[in-house]
Amino acid sequence: MKLTENEQFALRLLVEDPLITNKDIAKKLKITSQGVGRIRKQINDKGIIKNQELSLDYEKLDINIHAIALIKILPSVFKKFKNNKLDKVLKPTNAIRSYAIPETDITHIIIYAFRNIKEYDTYFRNILEEFGDYVEIKHTFVFSSGSIIKSSSKDMFLDVLGELKT
Repeated sequence: MKLTENEQFALRLLVEDPLITNKDIAKKLKITSQGVGRIRKQINDKGIIKNQELSLDYEKLDINIHAIALIKILPSVFKKFKNNKLDKVLKPTNAIRSYAIPETDITHIIIYAFRNIKEYDTYFRNILEEFGDYVEIKHTFVFSSGSIIKSSSKDMFLDVLGELKT
């Protein structure tokens, strides 16, 4: 996708600091705040920015356990359950990210966050009780929030923006 130099620069600033104001961007671009507003609108209209998600400290919010689950959802589940019921498995409130993958043995990879190991255990027991005939939990990897090394794609986006040509 083609971006103007000003769009690239503004986007780079927004990736670095999603809370940056139009006034601060305007100073760096040496244009008016209204001009920055137009640039932001153009970036949004192009569909590049989906949302402005916060990066939170899990441990300070008492979220101490993460899990990556490799799940197989059997085809019969889509016929039996309505989407809102299936969302309990595919888009649970504890999920950070959910990926559908084109495999036969595993259909979804879901990254979860839990307050503690008991909450993790209860969650998966409930899933198996309610959907055990339709969902197979192939494997889970459990780790502490403190062991997360990288939780942002900011550096990758900054690299991509640096490589864009106008």
